[in-house]
Parts: sequence; structure tokens; C-alpha cells
Amino acid sequence: MNSLIRLSVAAGLLLALSTPEVQFSSARAAEDGAQAGKPAPVAPPAEEASKEATAAKEKKVVVKRKKRRKKGTVKKSEGSTIESSPGEKLSLKQVLEILKTTRDLSGKNLGGLQLVGVNLSRCNLKGVDLSHANMERADLEESSLERADLTGANLRMSNLRLSGMTGANLENAILDGAVWRDGRVCASGSVGQCREFAPPSRGK
Repeated sequence: MNSLIRLSVAAGLLLALSTPEVQFSSARAAEDGAQAGKPAPVAPPAEEASKEATAAKEKKVVVKRKKRRKKGTVKKSEGSTIESSPGEKLSLKQVLEILKTTRDLSGKNLGGLQLVGVNLSRCNLKGVDLSHANMERADLEESSLERADLTGANLRMSNLRLSGMTGANLENAILDGAVWRDGRVCASGSVGQCREFAPPSRGK
């Protein structure tokens, strides 16, 4: 009987001593389990990273191309209007493109262009450079040629009726057969100014 009591007491002591260790082990296991349950950071897929890198490169290329655009280049803006830097000479193709949408060529450089027979009637040609341009048979009726440079221009048989030419430079401009502002036809040999036809001489 005494032996049984002693065994019971010893078993109770062992159980009491092992309980804190069991509790500690249980708590540690719960903590490890919670940490293990946390989702690990997921790295972005290689395909998405590659797409982002490609997009960034393309953006840099576009920016570089915009920076490389030279000043003074002729470009089209809204309404197909041609814009050019001051003093830049336009081509015949560009002039015809402008005339599709507007009659304003003021300040443009058309020097030396072949404008034979071109319809420039009712155009704003103020301050335009038409030096040495070939405008034979061109229609300039009712156009504003104020302060225009017509030095050495070929205006044979052109129509200048009702055009405004205040301050225009006609030095060495050829006006043979041109219809002048007042409707007169310039005589042969009209250079720099419109000469009237000499009246026929009367025989005695």
C-alpha cells in the first residue's frame, strides 16, 4: 500500500514538472506555424518585367527622337498649314499645299521659284521674297504685294490688276505684256516699271 502511494506521488511530481515544458513547446509550435503561414513575397513574373523594360526603352527612344528634331524644318500642323522658319525657302509643292487651305503667304521666301501660270490672286504677299522668281502668266489680281521683293522677277504677261504694290521692289523685274494695276498692258521693254505702248506715228 505504501508503495502505491509513493508511486502516485512520484507520478504527480513528474506531471507537474513536464506541464510548463509542454505549454512552452505548444506555444513555440503555434508561433512557428503562424510564421510559416505568412505568404512569401512573390517576385514579378519574368514576362511582365520584360514588358516593362521594353516599354521604358521605347519611351526613351521617342524622347530622343523628339529632341533630335532640327529647328527650321518644314512641318504640317492642323489644317494642313505649312509652317517654316523665317528665311527658309519653300518649294513649289509646299506653296501649292498652302494655297489649298489659305491665301496667306506673307513673309515667305519664294525666291527663284518656277511659278509659271500659278493662281496667286487675292493672296496676302506682304513682305514676300519673290526675287528672280519666274511668274510668267501668273495671276496676281487683287493680291497684296506691299513691301514684296520682286527684284529680277519674270512677270511677263502676268496679271497685276488691282494689286497693292506699296513699297514693292521691282528693280530689274520684267513686265513685258503684263496687265498693270490700272488695267494697262505694259509695252515690250518694260523693266522695273510698266511702260505704256507708244502711240503709232502718223504719216505726213
